[in-house]
Amino acid sequence: MNFLKRAMLYVTRKKGKSIVLFCILLIMATFVLSGLSIGKATKQAQQNLRQSLGGSFHVWTDYTDNNPYLHKESDEDESGGTGYIMYSTEQLSSDMVKNIRDIAGVKYCDAFDETLLDFEQLSFFKGTIPLEEELGNSTTTVSLWRSEEHNLFTNGVVKLTEGRHITEKDTGKAIICKDLADKNGLGIGDMLKTRSMDGRSMTLEIVGLFTAMETEKIGKNIEGYNKIQNRVFIDIASAILIENTPAVQGFSEVSITINDPEEMDEIIEKVKKMPGFKEDGFTIDTDNETYENTASSLESMDKLVIGLLIAAILVSVVILSLILTLWGKSRVRETGVFLSLGIKKTDIIGQYLTEVLLIAIIAFGISFFTSNMVSNRIADVLLQQDIQNKIEEPNDVQQDDIAIESFESTALGGVDNIELSGAENTDYLETDIEVSVSIENLLQLYLVGFVIIIVSVMISSIAVMRLKPREILSRMS
Repeated sequence: MNFLKRAMLYVTRKKGKSIVLFCILLIMATFVLSGLSIGKATKQAQQNLRQSLGGSFHVWTDYTDNNPYLHKESDEDESGGTGYIMYSTEQLSSDMVKNIRDIAGVKYCDAFDETLLDFEQLSFFKGTIPLEEELGNSTTTVSLWRSEEHNLFTNGVVKLTEGRHITEKDTGKAIICKDLADKNGLGIGDMLKTRSMDGRSMTLEIVGLFTAMETEKIGKNIEGYNKIQNRVFIDIASAILIENTPAVQGFSEVSITINDPEEMDEIIEKVKKMPGFKEDGFTIDTDNETYENTASSLESMDKLVIGLLIAAILVSVVILSLILTLWGKSRVRETGVFLSLGIKKTDIIGQYLTEVLLIAIIAFGISFFTSNMVSNRIADVLLQQDIQNKIEEPNDVQQDDIAIESFESTALGGVDNIELSGAENTDYLETDIEVSVSIENLLQLYLVGFVIIIVSVMISSIAVMRLKPREILSRMS
């Protein structure tokens, strides 16, 4: 009779021991499987969080003395006063921005510059702050690479409602507010004549109309050229032609939004290694604090889950080893008889191992259902405990509030006095974890569980298996 058949006969004959062992393995499997499923759910929640929050960094022209490409030129104004113009000969070109955009993991690439341009034919909406006469027909003009990736559009402050977006291939194109277009009787395809402060002029074609989704706060003081309804978006090629100065030959600022904040350092290194990128001419600032603060609860929970899983495995090994060792001592006679009959020790250990594995296969399968019932409860307890710890740390809360304010400010893209709807009721991002036991988790349980059983059986068999048949029989007598 081989050891497999002996194992099956022993399990069916010793029903009491089999039931006790089944309950022990079921409890062990439930905790191990719950730990595996919660760990997987936590990692998925972290990934979802990274994708929803994203991350961003900014590439700026360095206007400090550290920039070897920085130039300062004297400039005399109409009143006879003397100032100076400061610019860098190294600026981010459209080709460089495109190379950044093509890096894997980059979601948006917001390259833009702002300047005041004069539009004599346009009648603008009045602001609350009186302007000098020469600025009456001027407005903030945003020259950009792709309008659809500019932060005002991506964050929903403005929305394109007619026409198309401006692309990096455009020249002489503009997007204006629909309210401004209606006020001046303009539409898609109409022409705008603009002029720089130095008198250079250019004609622009209106290719799109946007609607301002948010308005300035009531009672806020604002200049007419800063009102969102008066803002004009144009392509960077037109801005270079209109300005026609070394100071405007590209972008002095680019804001890059990425999908996964964990890839921040890797993407920044790729930007630094791009052809034509002069690292000493630019500075790079990261904006990852919002994600780091928000993800801290999930990261803490991940450590708790790992600790729970390790503890469950160790406790399972200890308890299972002790029980099998106690039961093994009661089987000394059986073991001695097997050895005296010439049955190898490996076959005897194989029988003991098979006995436990037969029960484990059933217990592990049923744990699929018991783990589904308890894993969500365990996850809620762990997460709530971590959140409670965060609440009790006032310094952390204060930093989180600062991070949220910083995030909202970034979302506005520097637009003064724009009030996002619901901003006043912005709460800290709530993290919800849905835990479900998958077939993959069950397979992992079988792998981990079988290793636990093998280790436990080997430990419990050492005391008996190291004895010779004669020693075992003499102890029996």
